[in-house]
Amino acid sequence: MAHTIRIAMLNADIPVPKVLSKRGTYGNIFHELLSAAANRVSSSANIQIESTDYDVRKLEYPASVSELDVILITGSASSAYDDVPWIRQLDAFVLDVYMNHPHVKMFGSCFGHQLICQSLLRGHGVVVEKDPKGWELGVKEIKLTEEFRKALQETSRSSQLLFSSTDRRALPEKLGLQFVHADHVRVPSRDALPSSWMVMGSTQHCAVQGVYQPGRVLTYQGHFEFDRFVNTETLKIFGAAWDSEVLRETLEACDMDDDAEAAAELVVQFLLEERSSKGLVSSKVVGGLLTPPLEE
Repeated sequence: MAHTIRIAMLNADIPVPKVLSKRGTYGNIFHELLSAAANRVSSSANIQIESTDYDVRKLEYPASVSELDVILITGSASSAYDDVPWIRQLDAFVLDVYMNHPHVKMFGSCFGHQLICQSLLRGHGVVVEKDPKGWELGVKEIKLTEEFRKALQETSRSSQLLFSSTDRRALPEKLGLQFVHADHVRVPSRDALPSSWMVMGSTQHCAVQGVYQPGRVLTYQGHFEFDRFVNTETLKIFGAAWDSEVLRETLEACDMDDDAEAAAELVVQFLLEERSSKGLVSSKVVGGLLTPPLEE
């Protein structure tokens, strides 16, 4: 019996021309990577990824969120704090889905990570801003927090009907991913996040490499959907006006092995989490702060 995961791919940009012609939209790329990861993650279940692309820059959205399991927000050359209509609408949409459709999970990559954090956590002092350290580029190593690793391991047990004991894999302590970003998410303090939220990991450059709320939200600052080809072609466009030596060093930093497959498998594991007896069932706003969903 197949287990189907229905995803709305909210494309916040399109790839550069050479990538678009070979790989399609970011939604297409995510679909292929998640489908392959689902096959690797579980040999004992038929996990099917169904997805539909939407261009949120054109204000395209699903007609019915109730028919979805996941909304996935891609990267973008834009910034989450840009005061433009499509970003304001996406920000509002994310909050609405979180508040009113508790069965729908959220995943965000780079811009998507930043937009989700901005939308859901601004009341807790979390902001998206230009990184004072500048760009983070090429393949970098993320050290996963012990809190995140333990929480993901615990919630993965809820998917035991989908995984045999031989399918289970030890969670990695580190992930190497491709990067191209100059904005970052700033969390004011370790205890600023709602109690059920946590930071996913950090690099030497960037302290918040993602956030996680079990059964509901996962984000990555890095790009598991990028590989050498995608990031190289992207940076040839983004860095066209850079000093030639800086661009050369940056392209060399992209031409490295990464852990994109492992990162995709963690996303699939998150997408298969269940929220029954320990599930998250409701949220509310108190005094302008988004409270963590209540446990049953």
